[in-house]
Amino acid sequence: MVLFKLWLLGYLFNIRSERRLCEEASLNLAWRWFLGYELDEALPDHSVLTKARRRFGTRVYELFFRRIVQLCEERGLVQGDVLFIDSTLSDANAGRDTLRSRALAGQRLPEPVQFVKDLFALNEPAPVPEPPREKGGTGPKPGPLAEQPRLRSTLVSTTDPDAELATRHHGRSRLVYKTQVVVDGGKANVITAVDVGPAGDSDASSVGRMLDKHQVNLGRAPRELVGDSGYGTETALRECEARGIVPTLNQKRKGNNTGLFSVDDFTYLVDRDVYVCPAGTELVRAAEHFTLGKSVYRPKGKYTCAHCPLKAQCTTGRVNRQLQRSWGAEISDRARVHVASRIGQRRLRRRQVVSERIMADLKSKHGFERAQFRRRPSVQIQALLTAAVINLKQLVKRHPEAQSDTALGPVTGFRATLCDAYSAFRTRFRQQPRPNLVLS
Repeated sequence: MVLFKLWLLGYLFNIRSERRLCEEASLNLAWRWFLGYELDEALPDHSVLTKARRRFGTRVYELFFRRIVQLCEERGLVQGDVLFIDSTLSDANAGRDTLRSRALAGQRLPEPVQFVKDLFALNEPAPVPEPPREKGGTGPKPGPLAEQPRLRSTLVSTTDPDAELATRHHGRSRLVYKTQVVVDGGKANVITAVDVGPAGDSDASSVGRMLDKHQVNLGRAPRELVGDSGYGTETALRECEARGIVPTLNQKRKGNNTGLFSVDDFTYLVDRDVYVCPAGTELVRAAEHFTLGKSVYRPKGKYTCAHCPLKAQCTTGRVNRQLQRSWGAEISDRARVHVASRIGQRRLRRRQVVSERIMADLKSKHGFERAQFRRRPSVQIQALLTAAVINLKQLVKRHPEAQSDTALGPVTGFRATLCDAYSAFRTRFRQQPRPNLVLS
C-alpha cells in the first residue's frame, strides 16, 4: 500500500524521478502523514519501487486501476452509456541516435532447437497447388498482398526496442508510443480504459480491444462509441456492430488532390447496385477484386466517358472511369448517415471538448508527454497510474451524482433524502413577503 501511495504522489505532482520522489517524501510532513510514517522512520529506498514494479507486472496495476474505476461507479460518477475514444503519442525514453538496422541488430546465432526446426522447414515438400477459383479467372485464388517494408519496421532502437519511429513535432521523426484512452461521457469524465501500443498500429485496430477492457472494468457494455476519423473504418464499425454498440465514428472524405470528381460525388443506388455519375451515366458492377474484397464499377460502353462533356473533371485517362466499392460498405453507409444527424454532430463536438482536455491533462499536468521508463509494459504501468490519478481527483472533488442507468450507493441515497427534506423545510417555513404600506 505504501508503494502505491508513493507512485500516486509522484504522478499527482509530476515527479518523474523515483529517487527525487523518495527524497521529497522524506522531507514533506504532509506526505509522511499520508504514507503513515513517523518523523524518525525511514522511508523505502527508491530501488524498492523499481524492484516492485518489475515483480508485480502489469496485471497488478490493471487490477488497481479497475478498482479505482469501480469506486467512481459506486460514487455515481460513471454514466457508462456514451464513450469517447482518442489516442495520443508520447515520446519514448530513447533518442534517434540509438536507431540501428533491425536486420543487423538481430543477427545472432540461432539456438540448437530452432536451428533443427529451420532445417526441417527447408526440407518440407512443395505444397499442393490450389484449385481454380470459382468466380472470375482461371488461375488459383491470389493470396494477400505482401506488406511493403516501412521505415519504422526496418529500424529498431537498441535502448527501447518496443518504441517505433513516427513523424511529429513539425515534421521531425521521433521514437514514440501510442496510447489509447476511453473516457466516460458523464459529467466527471472518468477514464474507463487505457492501453499503450506501438505507434504504427492504426486507431481502428484497437477499438475491439478497448471495448473489451471497458466492459471488464465496469462489467457492462456501453451503448454508443464516439471517435474521430481515425476510427471510422470498416474494421472498427464491425467491432461495434458485433457488440451491439452504436458507432458514432467520423469517416474521412474520400477526396483527391487532382481536383477531379471523388467517390462522394457519385450517387449509389442500393436497390439497383449501380453508381450514377454527375453527368447521369450509370456505372454497373463489372469485376471483383478478391484480394482487396472490393467490387469494380464502370460504364457499360468501352468509350462512354470519351464523349462525356464532364470528362475533364472526372478522369484524365483514355478509358472509362471506374470505382471500387467494398463488399461490406453497407455498414459504412449506415454509420455515415448516423454521423450526419443532429445527435451525431453533437456527440462529435462534445468529443473534442472531453477527449482533448483529458489528453492535455495527461501530458501537461502529469508528465505523460514523455515515457518515464523503457519497454512497453513499463509504459503501460505509467499510463495506468496516471489515469488512476486523474480518476482519483474526480473522486475526491465531486459529490455523488445520479447518472443514467447507474444505481447510487446508500451514501448517495441518504444525501438525496436530506436534500429533499431540506427543500421541503424551506418551502414550508418560507417567510412571506410583507405588503408595502402606503401612507395616505
